[in-house]
Amino acid sequence: MPSEHTMLAPAPAPASVPDPAPASVPSFTFDPSDPWTVTFQAGLERAGLRGRRVYEVGVGSGANVLHLLRRCGAAHVTASDLDPRLPPLARRFVMDAAPGLAGRCRFIEGSVSLVDGPAATEAVVAADTVVACLPQVPDPGDAMYTRFRAAHLRTGPETGGPLRITDHAAHYYPWSAFDDHPFNAVGLGLIEALLRRVRARAPRAEVVLNLGCRIGKDVLTRLFRAHGYRPEELASRVVPQDGRTDITFFAALEAALRGTGHEKDFTCSFSADPEGRRPLSATEAADRLAADPGTPVFHEICVLRGRPTAFDDVPDEEDRR
Repeated sequence: MPSEHTMLAPAPAPASVPDPAPASVPSFTFDPSDPWTVTFQAGLERAGLRGRRVYEVGVGSGANVLHLLRRCGAAHVTASDLDPRLPPLARRFVMDAAPGLAGRCRFIEGSVSLVDGPAATEAVVAADTVVACLPQVPDPGDAMYTRFRAAHLRTGPETGGPLRITDHAAHYYPWSAFDDHPFNAVGLGLIEALLRRVRARAPRAEVVLNLGCRIGKDVLTRLFRAHGYRPEELASRVVPQDGRTDITFFAALEAALRGTGHEKDFTCSFSADPEGRRPLSATEAADRLAADPGTPVFHEICVLRGRPTAFDDVPDEEDRR
């Protein structure tokens, strides 16, 4: 169920922020009223980022960079993206919206996977906080996922609607590429890879991640703890399931556990109403969407901050003042 931070109605976008979306760039990056964006930014405002150096993985339009500088008081923001078109776009957006803040941000050019590459590594080492919103659903075209789905789901179409190839990376990740990560089994391989990299390169840095709770918050907090982070929820919200994202992966996970005795250890979480009073299993949610793509299906999202547990007793910068 949603926490005390839950918000059920999307907040309007600030009128002073220009629309950065040209037609040639992925549409998913540019809606400031999108509930995922609203929730993420609410969590960022509660993350204590004033005076901190922040690295954003997946810059998109640059709207979060502007938010981090203007509303959160970050000292400096470095950002990168897997899509090489987006850093230049984000730079232009910040320059147009707040030219006086442009000297406090840097956009790494080219395609950057997570925090890989010399420029990203150098920036992450210097960061106090790493923020990201990454996909948690395997690419339906991934060969390993195709075999998994066929082994556990006898029939039924995919539930995701049409998805432009330019938007694909915002919804899915290559499942087989992260098969050596234990949490990849539940769709968290990409996020686990990020936590590993940040922990190795910037062991004192905090992480703030915007996450879907379709696999349950307990699994998300276990992931954080397994990699040396103490999780804290900063914001949450119940949102409609995005019609462009296929959720049969979650139904296949439920089917894979059926009869193993571990069903109660892992429970997917959907609902038929925005209040979460009519819970649905992933199988029920997928069946509803397959029968009628317009049927209401909801799930929770949350923003989790992870603080490195090895440094829990070390006072942060504000405490030392």
